[in-house]
Formats: sequence, C-alpha cells, structure tokens
Amino acid sequence: MRSWIIALCIAAQLAVLAYMVFGREMLIKNGTRISITTAPIDPRDPFRGDFVRLRYPLNTLSHAPVRWQPSDYQPRKGDKMYAILEQRPGGLYDVAYFSNLPPASDSKPLYLRGRIQAAVNWDGRNQVDVSYGIEQLFVEQGSGVDIEDRRGIRGGMQNAMQATISVGADGSAVLTGHTWSDIAIGLEISDTFQLIEPTSEDSAVSEDNGSDTDSPDLIKPPSQTASPDLPPIRLTVTNVSQDSITLNNPGDNCGFRLEPRTRSHSEFFQPAGVCADLPSKPVMIEAGESIVLDIELASPRWHMSLKSGDVISTADIRSFQNSAEWFRLVYRSEQQVKKLPGAEADDSKTTRNTDMTNASAPPFWQGDLVSQAFSPRGQMD
Repeated sequence: MRSWIIALCIAAQLAVLAYMVFGREMLIKNGTRISITTAPIDPRDPFRGDFVRLRYPLNTLSHAPVRWQPSDYQPRKGDKMYAILEQRPGGLYDVAYFSNLPPASDSKPLYLRGRIQAAVNWDGRNQVDVSYGIEQLFVEQGSGVDIEDRRGIRGGMQNAMQATISVGADGSAVLTGHTWSDIAIGLEISDTFQLIEPTSEDSAVSEDNGSDTDSPDLIKPPSQTASPDLPPIRLTVTNVSQDSITLNNPGDNCGFRLEPRTRSHSEFFQPAGVCADLPSKPVMIEAGESIVLDIELASPRWHMSLKSGDVISTADIRSFQNSAEWFRLVYRSEQQVKKLPGAEADDSKTTRNTDMTNASAPPFWQGDLVSQAFSPRGQMD
C-alpha cells in the first residue's frame, strides 16, 4: 500500500512537471515575441550559478503612470500587477501604464502579469518591486561572467542587454534569449561634484502670483562650482556595433536631458523653453568610436524645476539638498522625433532625417540611452 502511494506521488509530480514544460513550450511557440531593455545594472547583484539575474525598468512601479481601480487602491505584497505595454521607436517595448486589474480583453492589449514583492505605503515616488518571472536568464555554464563583463560596472561603460520574451494572451511571459544595444554609455562623477553651500539669497517663484517666496530646499550655486577642466559629470557614448550610428544632438547637447528616476511620479520637471525649437544636428559615431559630453550642472541648460505646493523652484539639482530624488541622463528617440520638422513617429528601426540642411545625413539611431542614476550629492546607484 505504501509503495503504491509513493508511486502515485511521484507520478503526480512528474505530471505537474510535464504540464509546466508543455505550457512553457506552447507559450514560446504561440506567444507574441517582443524585446525589452534591461535596467542599468547593479553590480551588487552578480552572476550566480548558471543564471544571470536581470532587472528591468518595469520592475519598479515608479517607472510609468499607474491606473488604480479604485483610485485609492494601495499595493500590497503578493497582489497581482499588470504592466500594459506599448512599442517605442526602435522596436523595443516599454510600459504605457501599470494597473492592479487586467485590461479589457476586447482591446487586445499586450501586457505582462506580475506580483508585488514587498509591501509599502505607495505615494508614487517610492520603490515598489514587481516580479514577472523573467528576471533570470539561463546561460551556458561558464558564460555568465562574460555576460556580466559586457554589461559593465558602476562608473564604467555599460551596454544594455535587450531581453527577448514571449508573451501570452493572459500576460504570462517566458524569457527566451537576449541581444545587445548598439550603443554603450558610461557616466563619470568627478571630484568637483559636491553639494553647493547655501546662501541667504535663495528665492523661488510662486505659481499663483509670481512673487518671490522663501524656499528652504533651494541653495544658490556659487560662481565657481566646478573646474572648467573637470566638469561635475562626464558622459561617454560608444558605438559598439559594426556600423556607423547617427544621433540627433542639437546645440548645448540638447539631444540629452536630465530625467528624475521616478519619471512621471516625480515633483521635478524640466523647465519650459529649455532646448525648445532647435534644429536637428546629426552627430555620427563610427563603429568602435566614442563621443564625450561634459555636463556643467551649474549651467541653466541643465537646471530642473521642483514644485512644492504652489511654489516652483528652478536651480542646479545639487541645490536641492533635502530631496530624495535621483536623476539620470537620457537620450530618448521619441523626444528627437518631435524635434524634427515634419517628422512623424513610427515603430520602425529608423526614422528618416528630415532636416533639409543635412539631407545627406543617414537616418537617426532609434532607441533609448539611459545612464546610471545619481543623487544631488553625487552618489551613484
């Protein structure tokens, strides 16, 4: 009798395993194949065994807008979460919005189903982690270290891995492979990046009447914040593909911008009129070559605005000493498309350069470049 029970248990386990394998293979065969970029890596989460641990921007709810039903819903550990996807310039997919309920089936959206990993009090800006079952990439034994080396290290060049996943109609997903971005990006924080000393002349603008208002969080930069020979931030962009690549980078490096890590949930935003109405400027990077951008945060070009109640303060981000926000330097193709006269966004690999003054220039590279995050105090994630 006992041997019969043991045999039955073994058979049941084998049946469950076979069902899981069959379901995975069917999902790979019949699912929608898409690519999603991985987030800038954290080298404290290293290669383990025969798996490379991955993290995606969509693992954090602050990455995109949320649509809670009801509106006062509070995320809890173990709750299901749905990341509704949309295709971006260059063909990669990203999150359009998060929801605690699946989208209506008649709209036939593409989405991922995940679960919240930790309970927090959601305020739109804190870290809420969601897992989708695609956070581990199985690799051949011994090849994980090579993959980690190619992805890069903190403070060095990093090449974004683009995960290939197969998505089912119910939001389930299977990681099937990976490719690499054509461009690597490196962020260097220099010794001249320091918190700016406060002065007694701080002021901000009231949104209601435009009058000057005391702003305890705002510190005015001194005239000599950084050495001309050593800017606070240096960004290196390297073409790691086999072909030349052209970026759109108008004057004053306006192809790039500062972006809060919590994006649309942040109280920080780029001031109106910065880099507005500039003509496109093709910058070609040959295979294996790099361009280096010196970022002078003290320049108004890189200032950010912070809204606190009815008061909007605009300054060097290092001036906001009480802020918990972190920032990234980003290049987003969808922003470049908007700058091109007569250009229309599409989902193809390239968008044609429509700047008539550079008619012979090749198409602009399509995709996003996202640096590691850094704090107003010069810390890097």
